Amino acid sequence: MNEFVTEGLTNFGPFGKYNQVIVVNNETKTFSAGDALGAAAFIIGETAVGTVTLAKGGVINLAHLTVGVLYEIGISSITVNAKAVYVLKR
Repeated sequence: MNEFVTEGLTNFGPFGKYNQVIVVNNETKTFSAGDALGAAAFIIGETAVGTVTLAKGGVINLAHLTVGVLYEIGISSITVNAKAVYVLKR
């Protein structure tokens, strides 16, 4: 979906580095096809159990990361158990 929330943004485009947030909570969410493409960073809301699979391979354990830090990493998928991870899209 390429539609913005206002006509002005549709006409002139987004102004930020990231322009959409998706909250992943107690699920596995894939960001490798269709409308989900463009996941370029994430923030852990609380200490979380789960993993982030990177766009070009590899897996990061969420428990080893710091809450509240912006991680600018291309994301293929996130699996998280009962805590919020905020995925930022371009």
